[in-house]
Amino acid sequence: MEIKGQISEIIYQNEVNSYTIAEFETEEELTTIVGYLPFISKGDSLKLVGGFINHPDYGRQFKIQTFEKIMPQTLEALEKYLAGGIIKGVGPAIAKRIVDNFKEETISIFKFEPYKLANIKGISKERAIEIADEFNEKWELWQIVGFLERFRNCQSKQ
Repeated sequence: MEIKGQISEIIYQNEVNSYTIAEFETEEELTTIVGYLPFISKGDSLKLVGGFINHPDYGRQFKIQTFEKIMPQTLEALEKYLAGGIIKGVGPAIAKRIVDNFKEETISIFKFEPYKLANIKGISKERAIEIADEFNEKWELWQIVGFLERFRNCQSKQ
């Protein structure tokens, strides 16, 4: 089974092996997810493959077999992602200003026109480049993690 949504809260994350328990918001519901999720943060949008289980103490949970980070699908999800602390110095207020100003072009601005971030109150020209660089570095890391996760999953099925 596949579900898509956004991490709304991290309840527990093991720093050694990345075993995670989190609240996951889909279009249909808020559910608890459990499994190995390295490098995830509150606000991340994910595609999860797995299935629902019934834990004897904690009830219904989605147990993750594999995952893939996806770009936030709505402006609200993008704002939550940016406000989630993934980029140093970008909190809820600046995230809101960025998304309100650039709307559907926000990701394109980060990738191709980062100097435009300096138009946002509270962001200098130098900081605009730093913010965009950090966003892009984290995104590239996620692409690698996603690729390796799919490879690992293929190997475990053989």
